[in-house]
Amino acid sequence: MGVDRPGPSSGPILRLQFDPPRTTADGVRTLVLDTSWTPDPRAGDETTAALRDIAARVLADRDLLAETAAAMDAWATASHVIPTMSIEGTSFWFHGRVRHGMWLHERLLWLALLDDQVRAVRPSAIECGPGCDVGLVSVAALIAARDGIPFRAEETADAHEASSGEAVEDALPPAPTSQRVTPGRPGLLGRLRRRVGTALRPSESVRRRRFVLGRVDRLARDPGRLLVVLAHARQRVETPAGPRFMNAYLGPIVERLRGTALEPIEIEIRSRLGDAASWEHFAAAGSERVLPADAIWTAPIADDPVAVRAKAEAVADSIARDAAPLIASGVDLGPAMTRRVTDQVRATHARNLQSVSRIRWLIGRMRPRILLLADEYHRQDWLTAARLEGVPTVAVQHGMISRSHNGYIHRDRPDELGLASRTYVFGDWERRLLVEQSVYRPDEVRVGGSPRLDVATPQATDREDVRAELGIASGDRLVVISGTWGPIYRRFHYPIALAALFDRPLPRVHIVVKLHPAEPDEGPYRAVIEGVAAARGFVPPPVSIVQSVDLYRLLRAADAHIGVQSTVLTEAVVTGTTNLLAATLAASDLLGYVEAGVAIPVRDGGDLLAALDAGPAAAAGPAARQAFLDDHFRPGSASQRIADDLLAWPA
Repeated sequence: MGVDRPGPSSGPILRLQFDPPRTTADGVRTLVLDTSWTPDPRAGDETTAALRDIAARVLADRDLLAETAAAMDAWATASHVIPTMSIEGTSFWFHGRVRHGMWLHERLLWLALLDDQVRAVRPSAIECGPGCDVGLVSVAALIAARDGIPFRAEETADAHEASSGEAVEDALPPAPTSQRVTPGRPGLLGRLRRRVGTALRPSESVRRRRFVLGRVDRLARDPGRLLVVLAHARQRVETPAGPRFMNAYLGPIVERLRGTALEPIEIEIRSRLGDAASWEHFAAAGSERVLPADAIWTAPIADDPVAVRAKAEAVADSIARDAAPLIASGVDLGPAMTRRVTDQVRATHARNLQSVSRIRWLIGRMRPRILLLADEYHRQDWLTAARLEGVPTVAVQHGMISRSHNGYIHRDRPDELGLASRTYVFGDWERRLLVEQSVYRPDEVRVGGSPRLDVATPQATDREDVRAELGIASGDRLVVISGTWGPIYRRFHYPIALAALFDRPLPRVHIVVKLHPAEPDEGPYRAVIEGVAAARGFVPPPVSIVQSVDLYRLLRAADAHIGVQSTVLTEAVVTGTTNLLAATLAASDLLGYVEAGVAIPVRDGGDLLAALDAGPAAAAGPAARQAFLDDHFRPGSASQRIADDLLAWPA
């Protein structure tokens, strides 16, 4: 696509800053980066614009998810990072592919937004003020250089990666400080003092290390079991015996296999003995078959840290030498992508080298028949170690798989791509997607159903009890919004959708935002809804934000659910809740909900009110709902089906 390059202009300065300006200045157009901010339509200020409004227009026309995947894969092939980042035959490029996709998606979005404004404003200069992300500053500089526009970034601009997904770290935690191998050795006297002191006065950390070693030794005498890798935040699940916190996808399978020939051994790779709550959990009765991440670092492997670091540096240097272009809208994002991947390798590749050898030691010590995990595209170290030890790996789908999922969807299958021996998906639709539109072989994908449904709240949810717990006034309609942890979605997609849907008074409506288990704060939801109401002069609906609740119990008590690219759109079909899809983006409907007749597209407050006023009549009909569920959720007990399948796996 050609690029309209306006070149130097006598137009206003285009200024980018997080907060709206306190005063307007002649010859300056300010783009406000705070996507929760709503301008007052009565102010008549044409010199200040909301980034959210620009993004809404751009994202309504372009599917940047698909554009990102295509551009990233082309760059990866041209730069040879896939073979270069291999460890024992598996490329750790795929370990970070989802996060690299988030990074590139963000920059392509900044590029689209600034291109739009440069064409519209024809600026004489571009300025980055306070609140500009590193990504925005870098893209603005590239556009300015491309078009010959003077550019300036203030020193007060925030140099951070707030929306690129860097807060999510899925690699194995580093070794405890006391277990890290460091260059050099203390003198003889120092070593003697250390040994005597340890023997006479063992520290708490040493005592806990001995605890882990003892548990590993004991469990190693019970071979041929199932080793389960747990990495996700526990969810609250209501059961007949009361609420429980569990991994809702692997937990039901684990429970089905207790007392069988595949008696599970669980390793919680996000829990450390240095954390008081984790230590209490591991030491408690009932956790005798649970190991912390520290178990990995009990491996008697004396790495040469200098040699390990040298290997990682050599890989990073090779990637830097093979830099490839990544051209989009007339600018080259390739150098920035190369720097990002090179920096990631320098920061993590040495640890990955150590992780593979230590996980391999643990697997060899435990001798499991099968390794069970989820989120497997981030578990390349476990997949590699298991393959080297001849242990088959089983992955269970843990969220929504769409056509643009950078963890599951691949255009090519290089030898270095690490996939599980077998992947259980929720339904036939997902199986077809992996086999027909990705690179999975038919014998690598099985339909198991969703184990989460095996522990879903029974149908007899007491709506009034739930409403009372949440403080919903009598006569108000309870509308659930499902949130997400994804930074770019929280910054752009949700504010765009919520600003459109809550653009007018909504009488007798109470909003309950169900946060994703991984969300660290209450997100942009309340700020956007209340900000739109304040700017337009009406009273916003009451907003409650919850996280530790049973999702299915909440959905069954709701009058409607609003989804913005959320797995909960599918789960609302299970509960029969009126399902509303925010149709504000080109890539809004990732699974074909509207075409299947199980979600109503809503684009503004008028659509939302009409759907709510229609009541249960707006919900999906029984035939459409059942057809969708049959295709996306294999009926019956998923945990029992998967457990039986695993028990029948040849020893």
